[in-house]
Amino acid sequence: MSKLDYTYVAKSFYCIGSSLKKCFGCEYCRLLDGKLEHEYLTLPTQVNENFRNIPVAVNIFYGDPLLQIDKTVEYLHLLEKEKHKGPVIIITKGNFKLFPDIEFDLDLHIAFSTFGSKDHIYDGGTWNRFLSNLKSIQNRKHNYHYSIEFRPICYGINDSYNILEDVFKVASEYNLCIGYSGLQGKDDIIKIWEKEGIELNPYPGYTFGHLKPLSNEIESNIRELSKKYEVNIFHKTSCLISYVHNLDRDYNCHYYRPNEVDCTNCSMKNKCNSSKDQLRPILNIPFEYTLEYKEKHECSLKSMNLCKYPTDECSNISGYVIKIEEQLTAGDYRMIKWLTGYAVDNKFIQNENLNEKWKTK
Repeated sequence: MSKLDYTYVAKSFYCIGSSLKKCFGCEYCRLLDGKLEHEYLTLPTQVNENFRNIPVAVNIFYGDPLLQIDKTVEYLHLLEKEKHKGPVIIITKGNFKLFPDIEFDLDLHIAFSTFGSKDHIYDGGTWNRFLSNLKSIQNRKHNYHYSIEFRPICYGINDSYNILEDVFKVASEYNLCIGYSGLQGKDDIIKIWEKEGIELNPYPGYTFGHLKPLSNEIESNIRELSKKYEVNIFHKTSCLISYVHNLDRDYNCHYYRPNEVDCTNCSMKNKCNSSKDQLRPILNIPFEYTLEYKEKHECSLKSMNLCKYPTDECSNISGYVIKIEEQLTAGDYRMIKWLTGYAVDNKFIQNENLNEKWKTK
């Protein structure tokens, strides 16, 4: 097998690491179907020198990175050795006190995940551990970037005003941004919930699918609390990472769907708008392409009938679009967006690996 078979490019990160047989047992977890029991250990620059600045997540598969801390630290040192310069992200509900207080020559980011609710049966984390993790960052000799991942916010479970406010109070106390979303429910995981008697429901008027919607009321409450406690909020993790790490734009190009992700109220708005409207040279893409401006471009997933729950925004993409005729993988599609900042028009296949054409080594 090629080392490209051991690459995994998720929606927001190039992922390295391995899965475990067990985790914290969160009932809503999207990985409960066990599809990711693999190892993806090929580092970005082992594929292509131009991947040195892309975002990397470590041990984001089933099994929290702090439940396999030796491997997590090992992968961080490997990234150091390769002189990786892009953001390196660890998302955890584990005990951060176990993480070594040492210097990493990396742009390292620790995202503390919380369900918000004070220890719900559906969530394997605990509120006290979350608070303890945040408290511990004040006493560490070596500090990194930090944020809060408040996901998933579930209808009637962890979405009361009091629960939301508790998370914002903590974020304000530690001067941290919050990334948040509703619950994603695809067909496979819904079947597991039904089989196990897990009562998770979409918000009234919505259906489960690829998107993670919240009701207008919850969105309004979150925006209100953001202003009250002066906490920056982000619908998308890549937007948060781009802001915290002072990148020139959201590397995942969500600015092509400004209404869907509330770009109007985002701290990255000016940077992203400037990037979207600016023509830039396209370098180091190993595929033939054309670049054209489109007013009403339709998302590739919708045009290929692969999205069961399209929205109006899916057919309202305006800006410069890279058109590539050669069939890409989903991994290629995402990588091109990250590297160029442009939307991509391609009938890609649902495969998170990378094409052999990317190899420079």
